[in-house]
Amino acid sequence: MAPRPHQPGPTRVSRIIRLRKEKPSDLLDPDALLRRPGARLLVLAPHPDDESLAAGGLIQRALGYGVPACVVFVTDGENNPWPQRALERRVWIGPRQRRAWGARRRDEADAALRVLGGGAVEVIRLGWPDGGVTWRLLDATVASIAVFGTVIENVRPTVLVLPDLADRHPDHSAVHVLLDMALRALPGVAKPVCLGYLLHGRSHAGLPCRAVLALNAGEQARKRGAIEAHASQVVLARRRLLRSAGPAESFVAGLTPQGTVGARLPWLPPRPLRPCLRLLAVDATGGERIRLQGRGRANVYWRDGSPAACTARALQAPFYAKLYCPLPSPWVFDGWGWCRLDA
Repeated sequence: MAPRPHQPGPTRVSRIIRLRKEKPSDLLDPDALLRRPGARLLVLAPHPDDESLAAGGLIQRALGYGVPACVVFVTDGENNPWPQRALERRVWIGPRQRRAWGARRRDEADAALRVLGGGAVEVIRLGWPDGGVTWRLLDATVASIAVFGTVIENVRPTVLVLPDLADRHPDHSAVHVLLDMALRALPGVAKPVCLGYLLHGRSHAGLPCRAVLALNAGEQARKRGAIEAHASQVVLARRRLLRSAGPAESFVAGLTPQGTVGARLPWLPPRPLRPCLRLLAVDATGGERIRLQGRGRANVYWRDGSPAACTARALQAPFYAKLYCPLPSPWVFDGWGWCRLDA
């Protein structure tokens, strides 16, 4: 039986919300969205545990109102070597060990959702490679957009929770890009209200609107329990992960295209570094890996207007671009995330 929510008490967060109500443009109320007739919630989780960290409270609130809730796990989180080494006391991890780790993380996600809603959450697993969503976006663009489009058409969400474009984990930002393209490819489908969450990195300055859901004590406790159900992730990062089980969940309201800059990239990397970088670019028909150039014909430019690269074809606007360093590195996160270009 799903836990029934009650109105949050006069916590510090709820007082802040009341103070901000005179500025409706600054705040969208997720609770009000879930109370609308016909509400349906869809949460996109690039990895198991993202659903609990980002939207554990929102999922509980939806189920308490009798709102159908669905979580899409894009990957199984199998490429997560350091916790696996710590728990299994191994150094070398091969394909068989990764598959076993992915199965473990699927089981943990199922346990977390039982904590949040007693098994009432619908689950869709895409099984894409952990750490490989960017390359699927580039190399199987049309097919990947179609997968997301099918999910949206089948679930018909009114509220859609997804990673923010500013998230520094490449799987997270690539999911955002794919979702944006999938929604634009479905002109006949009612568009959901999109709420973006940020688990890695910081939001861009000047975001137009925040959506805040204040959680009561019971919701916070169940969210904490759901996070702890992801035992393989808590083992090395317990304190950091449990910080997400606070008195509120905060989202960016809407698909905010951070970094929309016309035909210019928002970056200006040092010249000695540029030979080590590649430009990744993608539109609704496909993606490219492009060598940077310092002179000659170009159709993509640096922040200062100097030539950056020339794509092999005219990309359909809006398209997305990011800088990527192909040199081997233990660092997972993006130095230069995706930006959207309108020309």
